[in-house]
Amino acid sequence: MIAVIAAMDKEVDAIVSIMESHEHLIQSGIDFDKGTLEGKELLVMKSGVGKGNAGMATTILLENFSIDCIVNIGTAGGLQVQQNILDAVISTQVVQHDYDTSPVDGADGIGLYFEADQDLGDMCEQALNKLGVVVHRGLVASGDQFVAREAQLQRLNELFPDAVCAEMEAGAIAQVCAHYHIPFVVLRSLSDVAHSKDSHMDFMTYVEHASSRSASFCRELMKCMA
Repeated sequence: MIAVIAAMDKEVDAIVSIMESHEHLIQSGIDFDKGTLEGKELLVMKSGVGKGNAGMATTILLENFSIDCIVNIGTAGGLQVQQNILDAVISTQVVQHDYDTSPVDGADGIGLYFEADQDLGDMCEQALNKLGVVVHRGLVASGDQFVAREAQLQRLNELFPDAVCAEMEAGAIAQVCAHYHIPFVVLRSLSDVAHSKDSHMDFMTYVEHASSRSASFCRELMKCMA
């Protein structure tokens, strides 16, 4: 069974609305919708915002359901000059950018890295290409902070110059997946781009666009997994 994890209600609701069948379940206080899409078993989970919520919810998911792979969808801020709002990012790696044990471990203590599954990434890119979405693949920077201040951006650029986006849940989801040996990939739609002056959209307008596209993406991804 494939699991899709999103942080927000609108993203979950948009996917559930196109499922052929589903039942709503609650396990240890976490909401799940289990059913089928394009004839394949699919489980959709709302993680909540931040690494703590995401790590807890993903652990509950994997302790209670038989999951073959995880796709984490949602929102991120772009970090590269060639990006535009509503472009998509697919992870090759995920780094917890706020992980820092450098006072003890030196430079090796900065950032905690996890490898995303390349085959899943390839299928995600295939699905997005069918939808005509511009795709950027690379390092996803994950941390418990909304990156908006110049000092935050400067630190990310200095320590993780190859990072293609910043977000708040994927690092924990990746860590839990690594522990349970579950393949994962992170797919994020860009709500803004740090280096562009004209890269902002009213957030609620953005959420409507992004949630609808996430649902369309899930449908195409199920087809690619045939």
